[in-house]
Amino acid sequence: MAPPMRPSLFRSETLATALILAFLVFLMGGTAFVLRNAHQSAAEIARIRAISSAEVVAANFEWVGETSQQLLQRVDDFVGPSLDALPANALGFLKESVSTLPGSPRIYLVGADGNTRLTTDPDFKPIDIRDRDYFQAVADGAARYISPMLVSRLNGEQIFVISKRVERNGVFVGAAIVSFNSQLIEKVWSSLRFDPTSTISAVREDGKIVARYPRLESRTDISDSVLFTTFLPQAPNGTYEAVSVADGVKRIVAYRRVGGSNLVAIASIGHDVAFAAFYNFAILSLAVAVPLALFLAALAWITFQWLSRDARQREQLAAALESNQMLFREIHHRVKNNLQAVSSLVNLQKIDPHAKQEMTQRIQAMVAVHEQIYRNDQFGLVDASAYIPAIIGKLVESYGREVKVAYDLAPMEVDREHALPLGLVANEVVSNAMKYAFQDGRDGALTVTLKKSEDGRMGILTIHDNGAGFDPESISKGTGSRLVSGLAAQIQGETGYTFDSGTKFEMRFPLPNASA
Repeated sequence: MAPPMRPSLFRSETLATALILAFLVFLMGGTAFVLRNAHQSAAEIARIRAISSAEVVAANFEWVGETSQQLLQRVDDFVGPSLDALPANALGFLKESVSTLPGSPRIYLVGADGNTRLTTDPDFKPIDIRDRDYFQAVADGAARYISPMLVSRLNGEQIFVISKRVERNGVFVGAAIVSFNSQLIEKVWSSLRFDPTSTISAVREDGKIVARYPRLESRTDISDSVLFTTFLPQAPNGTYEAVSVADGVKRIVAYRRVGGSNLVAIASIGHDVAFAAFYNFAILSLAVAVPLALFLAALAWITFQWLSRDARQREQLAAALESNQMLFREIHHRVKNNLQAVSSLVNLQKIDPHAKQEMTQRIQAMVAVHEQIYRNDQFGLVDASAYIPAIIGKLVESYGREVKVAYDLAPMEVDREHALPLGLVANEVVSNAMKYAFQDGRDGALTVTLKKSEDGRMGILTIHDNGAGFDPESISKGTGSRLVSGLAAQIQGETGYTFDSGTKFEMRFPLPNASA
């Protein structure tokens, strides 16, 4: 019979497609996992670099603050009781004081009237600086002041200024001022090996930028940025990611308060630069993963379609096989019924009883073979061990004698073309034994053996009776003997008789796998 149809959940096309899709999911999930880790690693590297850079900026501006304070205090001490009567070597002292400092700082000694008394600035021109916040702050009482970023009115450079209040007997008499240009912070930026989108800066606590590199076009106030609105109130140092309010560029930012001052040091890494290696890796990974994913998706679709079509063909073949098997069963059943009808017709004929009995027995043997075929759906190979007992049992019963039959039958499949001749041979041999072997009234016994040869290529049918035996010369001319020889030849078999405590018939015939 045809095998039962499998549930759709376990059909081959479903399993194969599911396996491909599982691999596709694994590929995309693995790619996403790798890219996620690579992104996190790039962000962490950028964050660590920004933090270390902010520490460098903070250290430099802490040093600038301390050095400037010491320098301005020395200037205050050196000028004596009056800014209008400076020592003769005052200018030399000022130049010597700033000669070892980075960033080309310039010192100014300014009187209370806003006019410069002494300076190391080679570009100096007489200017009243009372309008400058760094002068106004110390004139109003501040001991020390750091200005936001300025543009020098002397040379147009971006500078920032640290000023100190100068008093004599508690009265404001002027200011000692040191200015630094952008060269100072540019050197720090260069030492960090930053790209043009990455910046460093120093910002006052009120949000006004003191110094920045790369330079800004004008003075900038970032007090409304997330640094001052969110992060700085929470912690004196940290990192965050934001779009700069100064130039609109997205960066990873680290900040740190500068000790001993009101400054905050900032280092920021350009987002695109920080993730450039990740972007390259992602593009390369996706260039491999996406085509492979598309290929797997197409393969899953093609596989599903192909296996579905194959499954439908198998189902159609299974249905056709079932239909053919049904037809074969019907054919063999009809043949069996027709043979039984022939047997009935033979019994109705007025012919010799012995001939009638022999014909009936032979027909019954054929009926048994066809019954075995259609009952067990053995349309290709037939198990001889299953129908031989049916043939012999009915045959012995038809003679009405007490003959014991012992079977030793190994399972043996024979070709359907050989099944009928083999059954008829068994029928003829047993029929001869029943007619001639036990005429002296002895208790009859038959032993029927079916086995394979040692090499498995031949089948061996043996029928042994304990009868009186016979003369081979006289029996060889009978109808039954000729029928046995013809049937044996039909299946390429060889027959022979031996006489040992009765008669032993043996037929050797090739099995289907040997002939194939």
